[in-house]
Amino acid sequence: MTTLAEALVKQWSTKDLRVLVPPAEGRAGDALMTFSDRYSVFDHGVMPDRIPGKGRASCAMAVHSFGLLHDAGLATHFVEQVAADTIRIRLLGRDLSGTRPTGPARLIPLQVVYRRELRPESSVHRRIAAGALDPADVPAPDPVTGRLAADMVEFTSKFEETDRFLTRAEAARIGGVGPDDLTALTAAARRVCATVGERCEQIGLTLVDGKAEFGYDDDRRLMIVDHAGTPDENRFYLGDTPVCKELLRAIHPGLRDRVQAYVRDGVPRAEWAPPAPLDPETIGAVADVYATLAELWTTGTAAARNRLTAAARRYDDAVAAGAGSGR
Repeated sequence: MTTLAEALVKQWSTKDLRVLVPPAEGRAGDALMTFSDRYSVFDHGVMPDRIPGKGRASCAMAVHSFGLLHDAGLATHFVEQVAADTIRIRLLGRDLSGTRPTGPARLIPLQVVYRRELRPESSVHRRIAAGALDPADVPAPDPVTGRLAADMVEFTSKFEETDRFLTRAEAARIGGVGPDDLTALTAAARRVCATVGERCEQIGLTLVDGKAEFGYDDDRRLMIVDHAGTPDENRFYLGDTPVCKELLRAIHPGLRDRVQAYVRDGVPRAEWAPPAPLDPETIGAVADVYATLAELWTTGTAAARNRLTAAARRYDDAVAAGAGSGR
């Protein structure tokens, strides 16, 4: 087996991947995935700040969620936790040529978005206003809570400059899958939504939406890759306060529009203007939310919920005081 010193290291926006055994044709490989303290919002790439403890908190929640998914009968690429911020996974290959169906031990190059509620920040509102989404395709939301009459599932691209929503025909083509595969992906995403949502109900959180990624094992059986049930993959709320990456999106106003303009105008990523650093109090408040959210997710205790409530209040106070980015 390849030693750690010889392993190939890849760095994504928020995680690092150390390849121990590369995937071969039709056979999954072996790798270590480390959750970092970096963060990214609006497809901008790595932001200038670090959130202390974010990697450990996200890893703890991911590991707990892998257990919940396993108990729900959903296969995942998780093998074991090897450090506070690191897990061992079965590593899948990927083929982005779009010239052949996605086969065994391959990543499906799609993201599957599931929605349980529509909050004001949801892209659904913007896409309906722009004529990019038919309101008839959105299950009726409750006028007070925004809760959808049924969980909504959509597909987006995964390896383009910025993610974009896809029709089912586009998803089948880009994903290298057929109609029956899309049906299976939709059903699996609904089960992920139900599993994560049940945990939220147990501990007093609200699941708004999330995304899942999938691949095929060596026998072309569907399995979840990356992770679920974390503040980076899901939009969680504690009352009216987001306790997820939405905290970080909210303190970078205008960044989404700026990124979309860069992509539209073909501006090379190396020329994108760097966002201003965050205020130290905001960094501390967000770090506190991540840590206490992970404690609540993994223990479910009343004491942990009280600590998360206090952390969310600290974040609200920091925003109200004008903390945030240096703009």
